[in-house]
Amino acid sequence: MTIFLTVILFTLAISLMVLVIIQPDRSKGMSGGIGTGTTNSIFGVHDDGGPLAKATEIVAAGFLIIALLLYLVS
Repeated sequence: MTIFLTVILFTLAISLMVLVIIQPDRSKGMSGGIGTGTTNSIFGVHDDGGPLAKATEIVAAGFLIIALLLYLVS
């Protein structure tokens, strides 16, 4: 059981790294900190990140759950 969970954890870790690396950069640089990037969030328009961000959330949640299960089993 421990080996199976470790393999799943390793796979999720690699997947999480790849998903984070391939996501587009959403920072606006210095202009985002000054206030030009905050007008969209004030009026309710925001960028949720799309399917890559959703996949990253799911893989991260799975990683945390498997890590906790691995801790409890061992």
